[in-house]
Amino acid sequence: MHALSLLLAPVLVSAAAINSRDSSRAAYFLDNNPAGASIISLEIAEDGTLSNPVRTSTGGTGLFALTAGKNGAPAAAGGADTLFTQDSVVVSNDYLFTVNAGSNTISFFTINNADPFHPNLINTAPTLGEFPSSVAYSSKLKTACVINGGAVAGVTCFSVDHAKGLSPQGGLRPIALGQTTPPVGPPGTVSDILFNPSETALFVSIKGAPPTPGSIYVYPVVNGQVSTTPVVSSPATLLVDFSFNFLGSDSRAVVTDPAYGASFVDVSSTYAVTVSKKIVVAGEAAICWATFSERFNSVALIDGGTPTVTLVDPSSGDITGVVNLDAAGKGALDSKLDRTYMYILRGAPMVSVLSEMGLTHGKLPTEIQSLDLSALGSRQGFQGMAIYPSS
Repeated sequence: MHALSLLLAPVLVSAAAINSRDSSRAAYFLDNNPAGASIISLEIAEDGTLSNPVRTSTGGTGLFALTAGKNGAPAAAGGADTLFTQDSVVVSNDYLFTVNAGSNTISFFTINNADPFHPNLINTAPTLGEFPSSVAYSSKLKTACVINGGAVAGVTCFSVDHAKGLSPQGGLRPIALGQTTPPVGPPGTVSDILFNPSETALFVSIKGAPPTPGSIYVYPVVNGQVSTTPVVSSPATLLVDFSFNFLGSDSRAVVTDPAYGASFVDVSSTYAVTVSKKIVVAGEAAICWATFSERFNSVALIDGGTPTVTLVDPSSGDITGVVNLDAAGKGALDSKLDRTYMYILRGAPMVSVLSEMGLTHGKLPTEIQSLDLSALGSRQGFQGMAIYPSS
């Protein structure tokens, strides 16, 4: 029996090691640095906390969008959001995609589940436009698409192969944005690109410049290809429409808007987008990002101008609570959910971790960590948030 135990011991140890590796989890964001862009990986512990930042080059360069000057002052780079977008980093299965706004390319990585903290760059590809800022991926179509928001604006799509990398799928689908490179905003700039849950259409949100409303461009998928002709909706309520997040189906979504908070929208079978509920958040400064938790039946609105997260009921649109984050982190930017945790990139060099377990007991989420990232250098280019394994 003792001999049998000795024989089994290495097998048990090996299995434990494999299980440990298989459970490795990582969070990622982009450093949109003009001197050389990189993906920052963070290890996620079993208790949801973050540690051990690792930097991996994207093979391209970043570029900062410009904020319009006030009272005749010239536009200049500034603020914590240098791309004016959501989804600058996307993870799907063992793929990671990001944008290089300065070199006008998209980067494609694969992720090794035994070591997700060092994604492997497969290739970069030209986006056929200028200032790519947000990316989407359909695993069903094996297609990645990027929105360019500079002087040459529009959508470009790529077929994705694990070994061959990115290959162009048609040309640029132009959008008459009337921008410069880098763009001047945030009003009048592109915001988000994503596929609907059924992966039958590609959605792009473009901010308005009040009193001109924003627009939603929808490119249906026809015979397995993203159409070149969009369906365009410009509801008057969408002023500076920012992120676009579906609420569990193809027909409903939440669109953030720093002009007032957010709107719930309905999407018809012909891809027309209409506003069903305007959600005005008192005291908001720049609600630009959002997440939807089906598990906790809650929408979180993220404010880039204040250290708060506003919770909204996804059925009624009623505000159900406000979470006050560590004030040292300044505003809150892009975020992602993983299991029972929310990871929020902050306006200071910090990532906040919220536990959402309180939502099951009628309580607010609690902040369990504020990870200081000042050792990584300048925070200005930090953008996006993605999780591996993706949910």
